[in-house]
Amino acid sequence: MYVYYILRGTQNKQAIELDGEVNDEQFPNVDRTEGPEVINEVVKKLANEGTKGEWTECDLTNEYYDRDDTYVYFNKKWIRRSDIPLTNTR
Repeated sequence: MYVYYILRGTQNKQAIELDGEVNDEQFPNVDRTEGPEVINEVVKKLANEGTKGEWTECDLTNEYYDRDDTYVYFNKKWIRRSDIPLTNTR
């Protein structure tokens, strides 16, 4: 279950990094085991509070603080960095 996030991107062409907790009080009805769902809700909540940006990367930490999962915004969706398909660069 994810409990902490670090969201990275740009805002007004400046690099920005935001972090915070992911808990049932702030994110009711969110499956905190599903990274993309958590990130979408974090981005939505921040936008509703007036913080908008071009988000490109997000680290999620589990409840034991022994594992971080890094997600990137790729092809208009959040996926684990390790799941990004390799491309032919020739």
